[in-house]
Amino acid sequence: MKSFYDSNPDLREYFESLPIKIKNRILESNVEITTLGELKKVAEHFKLMDKI
Repeated sequence: MKSFYDSNPDLREYFESLPIKIKNRILESNVEITTLGELKKVAEHFKLMDKI
């Protein structure tokens, strides 16, 4: 199964820079991500959720 970041080097680079906990939450959420901006927004959301 291809991940959302497999065909986009910018998405892959940013995704790989995230903490493992955030990467896992993104993958488990099954959210549809097509742009770097969307990925950054989703990552920020999960980072904020972890602080609550």
